[in-house]
Amino acid sequence: MKKALQFICTVAVIVLIGSCGNKNQFTINGTLDKAEMEGKTIYLFNPYGEGTDPIDSTVVTNGKFSFQGTVDEAWIALMGNEEIGILTMVVIEPGTIVVTADGISGTPLNDRLTAFNESLDISDIESQMEEYIPLYYSAPNAEARAEAEHVLDSLDSIGRARTCEANWKFYHENSDNILGVKAMQEIVLSGTFTYKEFDSIVKSAAPIVATNKFVINKLNQLRAVEATAAGKHYTDIQGVDGKLSDLIDGKLALVDFYASWCGPCRNEIKDNLVPLWKKYQKKGLVIVGLNVWERGDAEARKAAHEKVMKDLNITYPQLVDSTRTATDTYGVNSIPQIMLIGPDGTILARDLRGAAIEEAIIEALKK
Repeated sequence: MKKALQFICTVAVIVLIGSCGNKNQFTINGTLDKAEMEGKTIYLFNPYGEGTDPIDSTVVTNGKFSFQGTVDEAWIALMGNEEIGILTMVVIEPGTIVVTADGISGTPLNDRLTAFNESLDISDIESQMEEYIPLYYSAPNAEARAEAEHVLDSLDSIGRARTCEANWKFYHENSDNILGVKAMQEIVLSGTFTYKEFDSIVKSAAPIVATNKFVINKLNQLRAVEATAAGKHYTDIQGVDGKLSDLIDGKLALVDFYASWCGPCRNEIKDNLVPLWKKYQKKGLVIVGLNVWERGDAEARKAAHEKVMKDLNITYPQLVDSTRTATDTYGVNSIPQIMLIGPDGTILARDLRGAAIEEAIIEALKK
């Protein structure tokens, strides 16, 4: 009898252990309508984790795919591959998650995320922007391009405001879980904050939000913007062939953060910077093109830089970011970023675009 009881207890422990292990298991069952994906690999990524390597992969068979694993704490993943790009975003949490063309369902946080995505509709703004984007790139002159860009910026502001408002509500409803992290990331992307404002938000946030890598990076970016705002002394940058200070100290300087592949950067160079260089060079202005974010290895970046200089007839001084940290130093998260620096090293203006560039130069030359 004693042995029988021991056996029963042992079995009970095994069952208990097994059930404890299963409670953290997740399964993703997906269906794809795209015939071209048959036999192709789909990857699971953690966009906010360390590194860019896939977490897992699976093959599409008969239009279906699946992932399985265990999860101790819910996290957000992206699924897709190079051919289709990002297929969808999914919350990895215990349970069976169903992915179809209609959306994601099956677990509490995924149901909540799907409901939110369905409620957020900015298709009207996106449709209008799609009409103006070709007009921007095909504009026959700087004036037409500036007009199209003004409309695009206005539409973008409306879409961002609507998205930001919806995500604030979603954030407050999920401030203590991973959906709160996602909402805060969207708020960061669609909103505008000073360092002080965002620092206050982070300090009052739950640990899951406050310690998120994306949130911390945004806080550091805003800190850098504040440290290099108008009125502050510029911070020197080490380039491949010298320093920024070698080119601008004691001069009125226009510094352009740009990349060869950036369409708006090329347009600013062609429409404004090259003409302004010819017009104000003899009046004491120096323009420095600060080449950042070029793609590929050192040789490819060098070739791209040389090509853009030739293509756009750039003759003013250049500095190629040797450490690829120049944009971090100035908190730059989009290019072009054009700033005006006075002869004494004081940053006079940032975020200059279009006609505002020459207006700032004229004002500075009066002093």
